[in-house]
Amino acid sequence: MAASTGHPDQPPPAKRGFFRSQVRAVLGTVLVVALLGTAAIPWLLSNPQRLSRFIAGVIPELQADVTLGRVRLSWAGPVVLEDMKVVPRDGGSPPITIERISGSHGLAAILLSAGDLGTLRIEGLKVAVRYDARQRSNLEGLVAKPADSRPGPGGKPPRRSPVRLRLEVDDAVVGISGPWTADPWISDPIDVRAALAPAAGGWSEWTVEPVQLLTQARLEPGVAQGVLAYIAPVLADATRTSGRFSLRLDGARLPVGQPAAGELAGMLSMHEVVVGPGPLVEGMFRSLPGQLSPPPAIRIADESHVSFRLAERRIWHEGLEFGLPLAKTDQRLDVRSQGSVGLDDRSLDLKLSLPIPADLPQDKPLLAALAGKTVSLGVGGVLGQPRIEFDGSIKAAAGQVVTGVFIWWKRPAQTASRARA
Repeated sequence: MAASTGHPDQPPPAKRGFFRSQVRAVLGTVLVVALLGTAAIPWLLSNPQRLSRFIAGVIPELQADVTLGRVRLSWAGPVVLEDMKVVPRDGGSPPITIERISGSHGLAAILLSAGDLGTLRIEGLKVAVRYDARQRSNLEGLVAKPADSRPGPGGKPPRRSPVRLRLEVDDAVVGISGPWTADPWISDPIDVRAALAPAAGGWSEWTVEPVQLLTQARLEPGVAQGVLAYIAPVLADATRTSGRFSLRLDGARLPVGQPAAGELAGMLSMHEVVVGPGPLVEGMFRSLPGQLSPPPAIRIADESHVSFRLAERRIWHEGLEFGLPLAKTDQRLDVRSQGSVGLDDRSLDLKLSLPIPADLPQDKPLLAALAGKTVSLGVGGVLGQPRIEFDGSIKAAAGQVVTGVFIWWKRPAQTASRARA
């Protein structure tokens, strides 16, 4: 009886072993498939066409195709992208080309760090900016803008990026062209260091380190009207330009998705710059009584250092001076400018200060009363179409004074005879 009772108990262990083997087989198959799938990810993404489609899906607002000549990805090794081009979907020429991007992290390090791409080094970056007759650049159409791109109620706020990285750009070259000239302006090589990381407000932002962008670069219409006019509005639509300039960036913080809502500061230095009178100078002369003609050229102060900053979606400047040549040899009337230009609408909010010379003739009471003082003009409108306004209640008197100053300075012989009398 004892032996017979033991025989029925032996089949169940064999049955449990059968199920265990099935479970092990299934788990092993799943593990193999997972390993193969994991190993295949670098192979799949190493295909330039697949990676281009992946980028298009990750950045749906990008209105361009990113083409790649060669891609090298692995779990352990660095990420390398070569011959990258940003091609507009309207068939235009690529405004951005990059010879090589190399990353310090492999795919495993990126995943384990929850999106830290490490340091990306960019070599052979070329940016070709082209402006049309309406002052719109070919870069503006690369990213689709929402109906209201301004932050605030109903607007699109800055967004958080799923990745973090540090950027090292070496020997980048920027070209700017437009309807003002047949030859594009080409910059000297530029080095930039920047980082993308979460900000205190919950979004992500680019932080750009201080850098001397340009030194003694040639001032040509392309860069003057396309870029520098936001810092020095007197350059907007200038009929001609000559001289050199230097551009320094003291740092920037630019939110992802809303760079115009960020902050930056820097210094524009202009060295012996002479420009033909643009709409700002012409408008100032048209606003004066007496139908005075603008001078054929104006000269920026020989070493003019204009500080600028980005705040409230506007570029603010101070320290800009430009001289209006007068009939007397080596003499001019210096005009000081300060204020801001809107990034979104190119709107002007400027104040021009005209110092009245102290050695005015005493036979005109109005001129004599304001001798040595300063007359201010307000400037509204937009870049290229300024609107000149004198200070409210003294508009008529100020206009007469400024007109009288120009007439007096344009007649050196009469001035000399009055002085002898």
